[in-house]
Amino acid sequence: MSVDPSSSIIRFGTFEVSLQSGELRHAGQKVKLQEQPFQVLIALLERPGEVVTREQLRGKLWPEDTFVDFDHSLNAAIKRLRDALGESADAPVFIETLARRGYRFIAPVNGSAVSSGIQITPAPQRFQFLSTHQIAVVGLTTIVIAALGWTIWRRPSRRMDITEHKLTSNSSENAVSSAGISPDGKYLAYSDNTGMYLKQLRTGETHPVPLPANFSAHVDDWFPDGSHLLVSRKDQSGKTSLWSISVFGGSPRSVADDAAGGSVSPDGAHIAFRRADLTYEGMLGREIWIMRSDGTAPVKVAADKGSRVGTPAWSPDGKRIAYVRTTLAYDALARSVEVNEWENASAQTLFSDTSLTPALRWLPDGRLIYALDNQRGPGPGDASVWAVSLRPAATISESPKRSTQGFGSIARITGSADGKVLVFVRERWSPSIFIGTLTADGTQLLARRRLTLDENTSVPTSWTSDSTAVLFYSNRNGTWQIFKQATNQPLAENLVSAADQLTEPRLTPDGSEILYIATPESAGSENPSSIFAIPVGGGTPRLVLKDVAISTVTCARLPSTICLYSTSKGTTRETFPFDAKSGKITGPAQVDPDGFWSLSPDGSQRAFVTVGGNRGTIQLRPTSSGKTRDVVVKGWNGLMHIDWSADGKSLLVGNHEAESALLNVTLDGRASMLLHSSNFIGYAVPSPDGRSLAILEVSPTKNVWQVQDF
Repeated sequence: MSVDPSSSIIRFGTFEVSLQSGELRHAGQKVKLQEQPFQVLIALLERPGEVVTREQLRGKLWPEDTFVDFDHSLNAAIKRLRDALGESADAPVFIETLARRGYRFIAPVNGSAVSSGIQITPAPQRFQFLSTHQIAVVGLTTIVIAALGWTIWRRPSRRMDITEHKLTSNSSENAVSSAGISPDGKYLAYSDNTGMYLKQLRTGETHPVPLPANFSAHVDDWFPDGSHLLVSRKDQSGKTSLWSISVFGGSPRSVADDAAGGSVSPDGAHIAFRRADLTYEGMLGREIWIMRSDGTAPVKVAADKGSRVGTPAWSPDGKRIAYVRTTLAYDALARSVEVNEWENASAQTLFSDTSLTPALRWLPDGRLIYALDNQRGPGPGDASVWAVSLRPAATISESPKRSTQGFGSIARITGSADGKVLVFVRERWSPSIFIGTLTADGTQLLARRRLTLDENTSVPTSWTSDSTAVLFYSNRNGTWQIFKQATNQPLAENLVSAADQLTEPRLTPDGSEILYIATPESAGSENPSSIFAIPVGGGTPRLVLKDVAISTVTCARLPSTICLYSTSKGTTRETFPFDAKSGKITGPAQVDPDGFWSLSPDGSQRAFVTVGGNRGTIQLRPTSSGKTRDVVVKGWNGLMHIDWSADGKSLLVGNHEAESALLNVTLDGRASMLLHSSNFIGYAVPSPDGRSLAILEVSPTKNVWQVQDF
């Protein structure tokens, strides 16, 4: 039996297809289905019970001259079609897959059964029930809805907990550069160093989006049809442009040149985008333009030579756009949210905050979503997502509310069409440990590899005496704990854990024990902290001493037996010598400048890099008595963090100016660069044999996160 293509309505199960309107409905309700999955359904319905080959579907859906990864595109279309029909390939109700051949529609169509020679897979009980007892279901549904409504009316309203989880798990070597969620909230499109991908959020199934060779792009937004993406592309010459691409494959369509950071209006009729002096990844430009979705009728709606604007966000009615404007004023950045009634060239400032990022999203319920960045230390700060309710006239109606706490920066926010799901790329800077191999004279780094292979913060402070393992502290188990990891092993050994925060593991002079600092989690500047010791191989900790606000502990190597610890009390920093066995203070305290210091291997002196002032100078101070000596490091003014080389003849110093660098500095001030990186290089701890370095390097990871129930 075949379906007459001239029929206006095709029915199967509880579904019906309108050929006139191009719609799929379930029990009278419209089911959202993109164009290509819909055409696949029509092709199968035209020949129910018959095999429709993959080649036949290709000829119907994709002309021969169309660039497309056919296998992926057809598989993706079938997958979306199954999702819309509520079935799976393992238990088909409507569409049967014939491996390497094609597909067959196996359910009755327009009340007629399929050919008797075709074996039909029985429908799950839920579909049989619906098809044979529709009247009973309607009556029962009415009763259930009435009862549910009464229950909701009687139950006090409560706020649902905000749920937030990570959608991708890319490493720092392959950071996610952009992402956007589909209008129906079911699919994530994202790009990284290897290409562009489409991920089904329910199952996690991920496929590459077919693109021509040498065509790399950032995901900007989805078109309302759910089958096309608006992307920004930067070519080899550095020029940026906007393109429309199909998630099912096909040749990309150019939309606009000298353009990036596009945003599609809710009705899909217009695109707002940035232009002029563009920063591709920074999502900033000097102008905002709006054009029709086909690239015609562009009009400039915002421009200012003295400031930059972020990617625009559309109001629910499409009559306004909002964007973050950044202005340099009095050597400081001023940021504000601007709302622009673009058809009337009318703009007004909604509110200002120096912590604003370029990320904005205007929800259908009138709330404006934005992100505030708390800059602390190197790299991007931690951004929290906020929502402020706006009146129809685009004025604030109530106080802002925070939706996420935030760990990492946020530059762009996208969301589903109903406003129930938000998606953003979050950049986190994770301190990790790298192992570097030195030349015999210690002036060159021959090789470097990562030791800790997770995203948790890991901070190296020492080595075992045989130079085979690194001692560090990490928050990978929720609190700061002490770990040891051999340089030839992928996993670390947890030596000690406790309710307190445990930091700064250091070897005792004879190398038999590890000293560490234990601080109560809720400790303030006046709360007691302790130094404990455990055997290098692990065991029961023993208390060495207690003091207030201990910040650093370290020891020299035999034959010296000196150990030192520092405390911070208000604006004063003091360092005390002590005996690692008895815990007794063995001499007077030294008052230290505010900065970083390291004890020489022989225990005779400390090296300081002070905070502020001339950061191109190192101070050398004897541990007993004597005059402090300044070492000027010519040509390097961003010195920060310091450690001694294994032989005590030079210093390992971090430098942080335009780029981070690790320096080897002789005691007369001559510097040679061991390593430079766009990442943040903290410092390096040498192994006792002088052959290796444990390097603290802070590298960014960028992944996609989702927020619901906000």
